[in-house]
Amino acid sequence: MKKEITLAALSAVALITFLGSASYLLFPKVSVQAYTASIDVYTQRGGQGADKPSGNFSQLEKVYLYAELRNASNAPLASRLVAYEIHKPPNGTDGKSIVIPSTSTTNSSGIAEMYFTLPPSEAPNSIGRWLVYVTAQADDQIVADTLTFGCNE
Repeated sequence: MKKEITLAALSAVALITFLGSASYLLFPKVSVQAYTASIDVYTQRGGQGADKPSGNFSQLEKVYLYAELRNASNAPLASRLVAYEIHKPPNGTDGKSIVIPSTSTTNSSGIAEMYFTLPPSEAPNSIGRWLVYVTAQADDQIVADTLTFGCNE
């Protein structure tokens, strides 16, 4: 009786091992990747990708900001409000930056656009690194991205 139980257990282990190996060879590996909604802000001088910097600009030059909003399936989201928070470089005396708020709505490609003109060098807080912060709602979550760019004399 003991011998029969041992033989049955060994046969079961051999069968499980064979079926496991066969299923591994028969079925391709499936990569499971979780996607989340996203937003990406960039300028006409680059900065595409999460928290990537853009190129430099000069005073009185127009800076075009593009915010691309996508859902968890990576499909563009149209007719969504995007909030922009544009920070001028910090003032040398008080260390604070001036905030310029703005909003725009995404188009059918999921891209919201806005532009502004950089101030002249005599304006306060115009020269240095600017920071752009965007937020939007997608798939019941708040998504955000940042971008920096320089303003030269």
